Amino acid sequence: MFRYLLALLTALLVVFWFAASPYERAGHQVFLNGEILLPGGGSAEAIYVRDGHIAAIGSRQDMLDAAPWGADRIDLDGGTLTAGLIEPHTHPLAAAMLGAAVDVSGITYSRRTDMMAAIEAAIAQNGPSPWVIAFGWDPAMIAGLEAPTRAELDAMAPDRPVVILTQMMHEAFVNSAALEAAGITANTPDPAGGRFERDAAGEPTGRLIEVSALRMLMEAAPEAPNAAIGYLLYETLNDYARAGYTTIGVAALVGRAHDPLDLFARTSQARHAPINSILYTAPERAQRARSLWQDMDQERFISRHAGIKFWMDGSPYVGGAALAEPYARSTFTEQVIELPAGWHGELLTPEDTARRLIRDAEARGLQVAIHAQGEDAIDAILDAIAAESSGAIEHRLEHLALITPEQIARAETLGVSLGFFIDHIRFYGHMLPDLVGEDRTARYMPVGQALAGASTVTLHADSPATPIDAIRVLETAVERISRSSGLVIAADQQVTRQQSLDMMTLHAARQLGIDDETGSIEIGKRADFTWLSANPLTVDRLSELEVRGTWVSGRRADTRAWSRPALLHLIKAGWAVLFG
Repeated sequence: MFRYLLALLTALLVVFWFAASPYERAGHQVFLNGEILLPGGGSAEAIYVRDGHIAAIGSRQDMLDAAPWGADRIDLDGGTLTAGLIEPHTHPLAAAMLGAAVDVSGITYSRRTDMMAAIEAAIAQNGPSPWVIAFGWDPAMIAGLEAPTRAELDAMAPDRPVVILTQMMHEAFVNSAALEAAGITANTPDPAGGRFERDAAGEPTGRLIEVSALRMLMEAAPEAPNAAIGYLLYETLNDYARAGYTTIGVAALVGRAHDPLDLFARTSQARHAPINSILYTAPERAQRARSLWQDMDQERFISRHAGIKFWMDGSPYVGGAALAEPYARSTFTEQVIELPAGWHGELLTPEDTARRLIRDAEARGLQVAIHAQGEDAIDAILDAIAAESSGAIEHRLEHLALITPEQIARAETLGVSLGFFIDHIRFYGHMLPDLVGEDRTARYMPVGQALAGASTVTLHADSPATPIDAIRVLETAVERISRSSGLVIAADQQVTRQQSLDMMTLHAARQLGIDDETGSIEIGKRADFTWLSANPLTVDRLSELEVRGTWVSGRRADTRAWSRPALLHLIKAGWAVLFG
């Protein structure tokens, strides 16, 4: 009897193993029975793909005639095929790791009591890590959300480090155990560009502000096994594909891992990686990244190290954006983020340091992506680029909450591309008047002006700062509706659906330096496609769109949770957690 059961189990495992085998690219493919969107608003009936590249575009019959007998026919089932959507500014390692954190986001919760209950439940579970990390606390998204105090967190967990990260990852609240583990005391100097909030006696209150302060804290956290992080990272890359993306621009590997460069290289360049990836690193990691990426096979997908990323200023929602005029005076700025009167933010990177970084990058042929939110930060980095750039490399400005028409024009003259973190409008539009006043709210995230004055303009979600969702990004640029208030923010900055789609395809490819390979459906380019349930240019509501699938170089992204690559990653992760 036992032998029969063993044979049955073996047979079932064999069947499952073959059922879970990943999708493979056919040598010849014809995509048909749907609408295919071409550059400039045109469309076609069918596409013939040969060896992962677009060989011909035209009528259904012409493409069937062009393809050899036995070519794989891809039935679009009445849907629409677009050029593969691109997310040019995201953080997959942070998204992977924070996906395993306690969710306290304003996207999930609306009440403080529920958020604290979720943290208490995580403390009670006594999980594998002594640290309890929660992510998504957001007083800018939820009005009246009172910050957790060090004493409150100490009472909940006197012995275990507890860390609550805000949604934008520029602020954290911690207990005494976390401060002790990180060696942060009254005598610890503030790191460059960040600070530890202190009480009247000089003791840390448990509130940490800006990226450098958070980095110093998180360096003390225990590292998870690389195999476990690798599994989470692989699933996060699948999340991008599920959302309709075929390419991501990784704006620095933010996240705690033993060797993040090697981990990302192995995961993103695995045989069945679901997306293209263009990597930007911190300046000090650039040389090693170049060595890891220089011999990579680019046939199946694009995987490259493009340049460096640094922060010129910080987040507006903690007073970190360097504005030309002071922040507004309101309950939020005075009592929640506690900004002094007349505060307009400071530069995180001194101008001479920015100039040196650009000069060094130019000498090595590297592109530079710079976080810049306020007018002062944008002016400073444009000055640095004007002084140090040859104009041969198109550098990038990122987020751009309050860029002015004059700065847009200057960026175009300098050959600098502009990327907008458009989700500010959806998730924070309701509180912008309290942050920067009505006048500046009326010109916040001026995407329409940028399109009129610059050649390369893109949209991004900066995940995990906001959830991975390509359709939401596409819709937000068009509608500019605040989720909480339902109001349209700066209606004169709305764009058309075609413009929004262009910014998420060809413009994004140009910004990443890969527009000769992808970003539009043209003969000779890679077969990078996003398959939607309907035409995004004509569907009644963009929110009705569903992503049916994606292809990268003609290979269908296999995002099944039980695919063979996913199972192998899961087995490795389980082994590492159980046996080290």
